[in-house]
Amino acid sequence: QTPTHLSRHSHSLSPPPPSPMAAPSAAMRKKLQRKFRLRGFTLKVDALEEAAAFLARFPDAEDEALDLLLDELDKEPLKSSILDRDAVRRVVSLLVEAEEAVDAASPSATSVQSALRVVDSFVVPRFHYDPIKKVFYEHTGRLALHGEAGDKAALYRDRYQVLLQRLARDKYFSKPAFESVMTENESCEITSIQSLVGCTGRRWIMGVISQLEERQFYLEDLTGAVPIDLANAKITSGFFVENTVIVAEGELLSSGIFQVCCPP
Repeated sequence: QTPTHLSRHSHSLSPPPPSPMAAPSAAMRKKLQRKFRLRGFTLKVDALEEAAAFLARFPDAEDEALDLLLDELDKEPLKSSILDRDAVRRVVSLLVEAEEAVDAASPSATSVQSALRVVDSFVVPRFHYDPIKKVFYEHTGRLALHGEAGDKAALYRDRYQVLLQRLARDKYFSKPAFESVMTENESCEITSIQSLVGCTGRRWIMGVISQLEERQFYLEDLTGAVPIDLANAKITSGFFVENTVIVAEGELLSSGIFQVCCPP
């Protein structure tokens, strides 16, 4: 069976011409010994050097190459769990030959693979938006597999803030630096639901469709919620469900209900 192709990510793992074998660093030795020990293998000194030389071919994908090497060693009918140079070299040769065969058969493999990349969800950096400073900052804490009670609310809050800051940069919703009669008619401004109280006339609001009460829909943002009346809304093409973030134009009635005038 042909070993799995090494180029799983966008970068090519085609090995460069072999260089003279250098002694692996102390950190590399510990890493190899730990990884092989987790798979039930013990490395002799010459086997460790052979494995280190193989990883040196792929400086940008050492972990991927090491996992693939261990996977192929698991498939080998080894006589002992104590590995020598010959056992490791046999598997390394198979992997290198398979890589070269794939590259020779498919000259455009690199360009095709660069269009698709699978990334571990625990490796992707997580960013939060600061509405005060209006900047994104990277989350430096540890990402847990099982979230806590407040994580679901944080998910919707972060999603809303990301959409709101994108809308604020739109030319129709960004307040111009120098106002004029023309810009007042062409630009819109998002009003928070909390600020609707005391406002007259039509306003633009951005919120999440929710049904806090049976058969009564609300629009929620980070400041509050307001019931909406869709009786006079124009029916157009579109499909809006609960938890959908929409931008709607309407007027807050004296009854406290936001009457939607135009389709979201």
